[in-house]
Amino acid sequence: MANGSTLLAVTDASLRSRLTAYRRKNVDHWSFRHNATRRHAHAYFQYPAMMVPQMVGDLLDATIKSNKHRARVYDPFAGSGTALTEAMMRGLDFDGQDINPMAVLLCKAKVIPFFDVALNEKQLQIVAAAKSDRKCSIECNFVGRQKWFKPGVCLELSRVRRAIRSESSLWARRFFWIALAETVRLTSNSRTSTFKLHIRSQSDIDSRSSSPLAVFEQVAKRNVDLLRAQKIVLEEAGHLDRGRYLGTVNVNIANSVATSPVVGTKQRFDILVTSPPYGDNASTVPYGQHSYLPLQWIDLKDIDPAIDTTCLSTTHEIDHRSLGGSRKNTKAAVVSLRDRSAALSDTLDGLKDAPKDRTSRVVAFCRDLDKSLDPVIKAMRSDAVMIWILGNRRVGGKVVPLDRILSELLIDRGARAVTILKRDIPSKRMAVRNNVAATMRTESIVVLRKGLR
Repeated sequence: MANGSTLLAVTDASLRSRLTAYRRKNVDHWSFRHNATRRHAHAYFQYPAMMVPQMVGDLLDATIKSNKHRARVYDPFAGSGTALTEAMMRGLDFDGQDINPMAVLLCKAKVIPFFDVALNEKQLQIVAAAKSDRKCSIECNFVGRQKWFKPGVCLELSRVRRAIRSESSLWARRFFWIALAETVRLTSNSRTSTFKLHIRSQSDIDSRSSSPLAVFEQVAKRNVDLLRAQKIVLEEAGHLDRGRYLGTVNVNIANSVATSPVVGTKQRFDILVTSPPYGDNASTVPYGQHSYLPLQWIDLKDIDPAIDTTCLSTTHEIDHRSLGGSRKNTKAAVVSLRDRSAALSDTLDGLKDAPKDRTSRVVAFCRDLDKSLDPVIKAMRSDAVMIWILGNRRVGGKVVPLDRILSELLIDRGARAVTILKRDIPSKRMAVRNNVAATMRTESIVVLRKGLR
């Protein structure tokens, strides 16, 4: 064990050196102020708080070079699939999961066969079918539909939806559902300036004239072009065989608090790259709210036949099921969390004079984050590298040092600290109308290694 620990210490030093080398060339490297473009599959859909692809790519490159046998990447909070796409760019196997059906669909749409010619033909057929559709029936019905969509918008969205459903290939339907999701985002009555559902002013709604069919045609064409561009990159790197990715990719809908992927003893993951929520979604980034309207128009069974449709019972249900979404029984978790994280204990002491809901909000989130760590650790192989990208939010005027809290909770489980990198987030699109999210302008890249025990 001593020899193993010594070898890991040398490997950790190598990884730290590679990560800090980026800053020796450019002290502001990790902020990616002028190099955070989203190309290829990264640009299919505007998902909240997406990671910077170039940052994830550099983190993977440094880890791979320091650990040449690393091959399988895991993201328990897969989101828009940034880690997935960057792993594919390097020919790596990938497993991921997310509690949000929209995130899972987006990830699955990024690993379809790269049949750009066929997709272009299918796009023309779907648009033609929608244009020739004369039915006046509306394809979805939910509470608040008339609030969020004008009648003419509903009519055209329904025609596009029927046209997509007529496509026989599941992989193609998934690709076009993403284009429809972006169309819904752009043509609903919700403001696009925030990820929360905020109704536009009546005068704005009355003055807007948008054609979902025209928007869908434009987005679908763009996404086919983006897929074609990624296909070229993957082909040149030797990662495709007749348009299909050579690696293994699995993405599932799951609650990371309770679920870990099914892995054999010899198939555990080598690298974790993830960005969990910074706090409960209701007060930070409302991923579920952002996904609520698009998911109303998408066939959920095309994402996963096992999806619980009650996740759309309200605009807040997905967020309620996410980390910190429920504040029940927070008192029972406080003692254990305090014992294992001095940073959290100090934070709670600093909030003792704040309204009680501030403390319960922090405890609920940290309790759920803590619960998610056991499945994560179980999924990783011994000595695996774990990279967590997260921000330190403010609650009750106090900074919650999530980077230190997470590190302490993982070290308590036998992990070894490698390094923490700091970065500004000038380009990360947050919920601009959310005062809590607006206070977060920096992120930490926390790098640890799973212990040998």
